[in-house]
Amino acid sequence: MKEIRTYGLVLHVRSFGEADKLVTLLTQETGKITAVAKGSRKTKSKFSALLESLTLGKFLLLRGKTMYTFIQGELIKPYTKLHFDLERLGYAQYFCELCERCLPEGEPAEQFFSLLVTALEALEQDSCPARVARCFEMGFLDLLGLRPALDGCLLCGSQAGPFYFDPSQGGLLCANCPRPAESFPVGAATIAIMKRFLALGFTKLSVCHLSPEASEQIQQVSTKLLEYALGVVNLKSLRFLQQVNF
Repeated sequence: MKEIRTYGLVLHVRSFGEADKLVTLLTQETGKITAVAKGSRKTKSKFSALLESLTLGKFLLLRGKTMYTFIQGELIKPYTKLHFDLERLGYAQYFCELCERCLPEGEPAEQFFSLLVTALEALEQDSCPARVARCFEMGFLDLLGLRPALDGCLLCGSQAGPFYFDPSQGGLLCANCPRPAESFPVGAATIAIMKRFLALGFTKLSVCHLSPEASEQIQQVSTKLLEYALGVVNLKSLRFLQQVNF
């Protein structure tokens, strides 16, 4: 067994046994890991606030054969503001669920950790939560190696629209080329915004205008790419967001 100290963000917390919690963390050094916090449900300890979702902290963990054991930690930021806005909370949970569902256990993920923390900071401040989410999606896809091909038609190379997005091939198809049934239209403004997010990330995000149509199309690109490439479907956080925004 070996002790590790790491910065981490709590992605998910669930009950384990009669008195424990299982805590899924995205850590700066060790990637996504699972730790058991023994006795944390039985008594109210000084670490209770640290063992809640959307909490950034510094953790001391003991590495075992199958999982880690929480020893102690230091609270850095609980992202309290997000809990008072259902839409922002839903998007924050969405970011965490994507990390939990898509990232392998125990592999270095420093860039994903940085992206997630940056997105949560932006989500607290930006006037348009959906804009933060769409930017996060593009950055997340890029880090996964699923960067959408947006420079022209995948088949003929044409740069003249209108375009359709083919999630099975991960890029654009023009109206003159054959396209599969699962392809869907994406507007010129949507393509320009995706390119901007991929190039600049969260830099000067507030000056980027995102229409409801472009937001819907970018989310469709993201969800369909994750479905075709990784089999990720039925995200609970997306269902929650649909209810909030109904």
